[in-house]
Amino acid sequence: MDTKIVKKKSKLKFVLGGLGAVVILSLSGMYFSQQKKTYNVASEDIQTDKVTQGKFEDMLMVTAQTQSLNSSLVNVLEGGAVKEIFAEDGQMLTKGQPIARVYNPNTEFNYMNQETGVMQQISQMRTTLLELKNQELAQDKEVLQAQNDYNTALQNFNLQKRLYDAEIGKKTDYDISMQNLNYQKQRKSIVENGSSSEKKSRSSQMSAINTSIGQMDKSLQILRSNKNNFLIMAPASGRLSSFTITEGENLTSGQSIGKIDLMDGYKLVAKVDEYYINKLQNGIKGILDNDSQSYEVVITKILPEVKDGQFSAELNFTNKKPANLKIGMTFGVKLKLSADTQSTMIPKGNFSKDTNGKWVFVVKGNKAEKRNISLGRENPLYYEVKSGLKAGETVIVSDYSDLKKYEILNIKN
Repeated sequence: MDTKIVKKKSKLKFVLGGLGAVVILSLSGMYFSQQKKTYNVASEDIQTDKVTQGKFEDMLMVTAQTQSLNSSLVNVLEGGAVKEIFAEDGQMLTKGQPIARVYNPNTEFNYMNQETGVMQQISQMRTTLLELKNQELAQDKEVLQAQNDYNTALQNFNLQKRLYDAEIGKKTDYDISMQNLNYQKQRKSIVENGSSSEKKSRSSQMSAINTSIGQMDKSLQILRSNKNNFLIMAPASGRLSSFTITEGENLTSGQSIGKIDLMDGYKLVAKVDEYYINKLQNGIKGILDNDSQSYEVVITKILPEVKDGQFSAELNFTNKKPANLKIGMTFGVKLKLSADTQSTMIPKGNFSKDTNGKWVFVVKGNKAEKRNISLGRENPLYYEVKSGLKAGETVIVSDYSDLKKYEILNIKN
């Protein structure tokens, strides 16, 4: 009896001991899971800066290059291999001045065949036109002959009538002359009516043929002028730029091989990060500083095509411009995106590329703790802080690539 009781007590102690171990392990797991991940970092490996309150300039610094205000592209009209080059990059040209010549034997042979075909068609049409004119001449002769025969018959009839009335002539001769007069009269009428109808038809045919010959002549002129397409000429007067072709190089029809700067003024072209593509628009003004002087510029055109993460914006000087401007000069331009405001600001740093501006390490003593923040506008020096930070706080602004998975940093001096 006592032995059974002892065994039951032993089993109870074992079960209670097991449950206690499970509870302890669970509490231990909860404790460690609630602990924030920490990391030791040397003070010399990080860079800190202060959160400030002050005037935030909503502006953008860009580098702009001078280009001709207006230019005309030099395009290849007929593709082929470059045979001769008559000009060089930077040379001043007049409109129509030869720049280069290309050679394409297949195209030239086609032009010759087309020209020969058009000339043959024109020759055939002119032959047809000559035949119609000869027909008209022959018919005019027939009309003239019919008129002459009628006149002769009339004269003979009048003579035989007088003789017959004077009882000198024979009745038979009088009757024959009358019969011949009637015949010649009807013949003359038929010939004249036929000639008039055919003349109208012939006139219509000749008019159509002359129109066709005129169109063929124009086609022939175009074909002959197309031969000049092998010669690339300046489309306008100005300075040749971006011209880099070499002899033997194959060019395609429509290809642009340079441009003519018209030298009627200058504009600025800036390459801008695609981040600002929806922030910039026509009419935004900026300041260009050069030789201790400031010049006002304004955006006149946004070219939305993004290439290598950048797009282009064109700017013009609003009034005065720097002296001795030349194509290809570069200037720094400060663009004013909006009015200045009093804002909380955090200095820019490498931290933003790892956090996307959503959190930052805030330093307190020898520790730094992760804190969620919200950033607004930015300029070359600062981010505007919308929430999460106060002026006077210290933050880590250096690279976070090794710190992203931690929440607390122990800063060791």
